[in-house]
Amino acid sequence: MNKAMKNILKILLIGLVTTIVRIIGQLSIPAGEQAVLAPSVFTRNGTMPLAFTIYGIFAYSLIASLFLLIQSRLGGNRILQGLKYGLSCCAVWIVYLLEPLPHVATIDRITYPVADSLALIVMGLLLGQLFGTSKCSAGWQKTAFPILPALTVTACFFAGRMIQYLIFGIYSSFDEKPLETVLWCLLTGITISCVMAWLNRHVDSGGRIKRALILGGLLFGVDLLLFNFFMPLVFDADIPDLILRTFIDILAVTAGCLAFPNQRKSNPSDRR
Repeated sequence: MNKAMKNILKILLIGLVTTIVRIIGQLSIPAGEQAVLAPSVFTRNGTMPLAFTIYGIFAYSLIASLFLLIQSRLGGNRILQGLKYGLSCCAVWIVYLLEPLPHVATIDRITYPVADSLALIVMGLLLGQLFGTSKCSAGWQKTAFPILPALTVTACFFAGRMIQYLIFGIYSSFDEKPLETVLWCLLTGITISCVMAWLNRHVDSGGRIKRALILGGLLFGVDLLLFNFFMPLVFDADIPDLILRTFIDILAVTAGCLAFPNQRKSNPSDRR
């Protein structure tokens, strides 16, 4: 068996274990009631557990595979490398789970972040164990936190959300809870910008456009897309609305990531 096939099997194993952990977490969450969204077709015909398992393995495996884009430039021991990536995914998932939406109960803003974070942390630990390396990566210049580029990502995300609320009228609580929604947009924009700033330190790519596509289109975009489409497994969600909000968020963050500078390899003479 060649190395590529072994890596695919490892990724699928991580996806399977992560899904099992997430299912256990779901079973531990008290059953809530909401009357805003109808149950999905999977819930109505009793196939939701099967659909969730299949989609979970696919989604978590794909998210896990993105670790390979940054693994070669991560520092620390094997476990710490994977844990860092898992925590970066946690940060994005948690803020999105805090979004004020009509169907979300207060208790869900606690239980779901805990269940999802546990699964992603397990995913990260497994990634570190199976794909982490003790080899020292090439030296890269240590730079200060990129404040202006990070603010650009925050501003782009915020602008994208305002377009969604004011022009497209996406499903939200903006009309009923404008202040809470705006504060959530700011919190989410800041969180995403911090995660992108950290990932930018570990993406090995050439041009600014390619770097932005990797950061916003893959490391953020694929993660968000897979996260959002867990929702139709449970609820009869408005798919066009879900696609629109996902696409604009990804486009906005990718545009903001164009502001991040390229990382340069350190020159040994700089250390003298």
